[in-house]
Amino acid sequence: MSENLTGQEVMQHFVSCCKKRSKLFVPDSPRQEQVCDALADFYNKEVLFDAIDEFTKANPGPFIVFDFAIQSKKYIDHVTLEKKSRDKFISIVQETKKRMEQE
Repeated sequence: MSENLTGQEVMQHFVSCCKKRSKLFVPDSPRQEQVCDALADFYNKEVLFDAIDEFTKANPGPFIVFDFAIQSKKYIDHVTLEKKSRDKFISIVQETKKRMEQE
C-alpha cells in the first residue's frame, strides 16, 4: 500500500521517536526487520509515522516494534480520525472567514 517505504525507514523512525521522548527501545532481531517490512508494505508512510509517534508518546516503554504492530490498527485509526477532524475544522474556519468577508 505504501510507496517506496522500507522496513529500515520504519525502524529508524521508531528508534528516533523513542530517543526524542527519552524512552527505551529494545531490539528484537530478527523479528523486528520482518515486522517493519510488513508495516511498511501495509500502511501509508505519513499515517504510519504519525501512529508510531503517537504510540511512543502514549506508552511508558520499553518499546519493541512487535508491540506496536499488535496495536497498530488502533493507532492508525486514531491518527486518521484526528487528521479528518482537523481538516474538517480548518475547512469550516475557512468557509466562515469567506462568509464574513462577503458580508
